[in-house]
Amino acid sequence: AINHAANRTLYGMRVTDMPHVKGNFMQAWLRLVGMKLYQRRATDYFRKATADDRRYLLFNPTSKMKVTTQSEDVIALLWDVIAAKGFERDTFFATVASDIKGPAKLEGTVHVNVQLIRKFIKRYFFNPMDYAPVGPVFDQADDLFLFNQGTASGLGKVQFNDYRPVFDEFKSLPNVSVFIKQIGLFREMLEKAFPDKVQEMDPSFSLTVGEMFSIVVYGQLILEQAKIDNLDKDIVNQIFDFMVRDFSGFGLQIYAKATTNEVQRGYCKEIMLMMPVPDPAQYDGIWQTCVICLNGEYEMTDRKG
Repeated sequence: AINHAANRTLYGMRVTDMPHVKGNFMQAWLRLVGMKLYQRRATDYFRKATADDRRYLLFNPTSKMKVTTQSEDVIALLWDVIAAKGFERDTFFATVASDIKGPAKLEGTVHVNVQLIRKFIKRYFFNPMDYAPVGPVFDQADDLFLFNQGTASGLGKVQFNDYRPVFDEFKSLPNVSVFIKQIGLFREMLEKAFPDKVQEMDPSFSLTVGEMFSIVVYGQLILEQAKIDNLDKDIVNQIFDFMVRDFSGFGLQIYAKATTNEVQRGYCKEIMLMMPVPDPAQYDGIWQTCVICLNGEYEMTDRKG
């Protein structure tokens, strides 16, 4: 996609110099990095799971619904750039565009996984416990527990380590700081105005709450892996640019629901009015060193030869 755009000129301007095109590529790249960070870290929890540490039961459905839907967003962003070229036959993009919607449906469907995720909200936010640190896992051990999972009952009793310390380690980054404030408001809303039975039984409401919760979990593991990888802080900050905007978007959805009460609406209004902190120099630096430099790096073999 970037080969196509970077080597085209429209209206006297290289396509990748157009702000909206540049923005799409940046969004796609940052979301892709976020997906990889989350999944790498989630795998550690999968492999280290025990009968006394079943945190993977949250991280797995989050992977199934969040990473898969993020991948759809990445393809949509790229397709908006390459437009009709995305329909050409015998290209990798055409194959991906056709298949990308499969995983979110094949892995239990998004709404089923979101409803599963919601079972962990209270324990995650309000009843943390200490666990021994889980480091990166690369050994070739036989992960028997993962494949002999046993009962899935008692999901509401699974406990988690406190999510706040890892966020605090990155709070000097402006967009992480904004996201921390959004989480605080969301947590307070759940504490003071948790969804009632009518709202819980309304998927249009409960699924949106679950989506907001999943972004918090997603952010936690992204930061844990960023710390392990010693990832460039500029990249982390720009990842949380889209995280803030995504969280605000779901806040707006809840605000607009007919069944939302005024207390919930007040919290959602504060959440949705928060915006990421722009840093044009940082943004352009990542564009130059991580994104536009990919022009010419990948090219399909010509099958016509």
